[in-house]
Amino acid sequence: NVKVEGAIDLNFTRDKYLNKAFLSSFEILMKKILLSRDLKRIENINLKEIKKLISSFKIIEESYRRDEYKAIIQISYNELKVKKFLSKRNTSFSQPENISAIFFPVFFIENEIQNFSDNFFYKNWKNVKIENKLINFILPLDDIEDISKIVEMKDRIEELEVNSLVNKYDVKNYVFALIDYQNPKLNLHLKTQFNNSRISKNILYELNNINDEVALNSILKDIKIKITDLWKEENLINLLMPLSIQIKFEHKKLRDFDKLRKTFYKINIIDTHVIEEFNINNSLFKIYYYGNPKKLKSELFKFGYDLRNDQGYWQLYLNE
Repeated sequence: NVKVEGAIDLNFTRDKYLNKAFLSSFEILMKKILLSRDLKRIENINLKEIKKLISSFKIIEESYRRDEYKAIIQISYNELKVKKFLSKRNTSFSQPENISAIFFPVFFIENEIQNFSDNFFYKNWKNVKIENKLINFILPLDDIEDISKIVEMKDRIEELEVNSLVNKYDVKNYVFALIDYQNPKLNLHLKTQFNNSRISKNILYELNNINDEVALNSILKDIKIKITDLWKEENLINLLMPLSIQIKFEHKKLRDFDKLRKTFYKINIIDTHVIEEFNINNSLFKIYYYGNPKKLKSELFKFGYDLRNDQGYWQLYLNE
């Protein structure tokens, strides 16, 4: 849903605001599914091209009051056309779900750790917004034992077991950020876990004045975008390089076989599938899909199937 508003004057036309909504919706969509570094590839797309990608739109709310026009417009895009559009630009896209994650910022200034009450990144994390956020960040409590453990491990941060800090919050996903300021450099070490996939990343920022809140806000926003990109990368789909996989499925009834074939059509990362063998008990499929085996496994799991690699052979089971 896109909200548009503006003055009703001599140049007012409804179409002008519809076009404004189309442009805004395209920007929202691209920021949600593209990595931040790829957004420049679609910067010069004109309105005519965007309209070709739209399958439908609906005006949800509309008002003309006090010489002001306001509307909320629901815009739907054709998934196949969007994929072809991105494929022509050699651009992969992401299909991430919205998730929750603990954000655990540890901030050292000239080797002195900051309490959460003095920690700029802790205090301002939820105040600095990014468009189309995919991660609901949960901030931890100020725990003296946790801080002591981090101070002890500061110079051996790779050995720090972050789960011991975040398990108490009953959230599987986390972002641990060790932020170390030594004038004029701010070093950021990230340790993340998204859906059991762990990543470590180092980022360096130039910062001449640790009290420069404008610069700190800019860095904080960039950190949020980079963390979101890490989650997007876990769900990246390369439209130029479809993969193939052979899957064996044991079916007790013929309707189980039919149900699985219908499921393949519902999973949008699956391009095509071929039945290579079939008998009363088993079927062997070859599937061409975009993404990676982990993503395929995740998509099949949503429909009640468990994809396993048994000694080099892929087997599919119904979750009972």
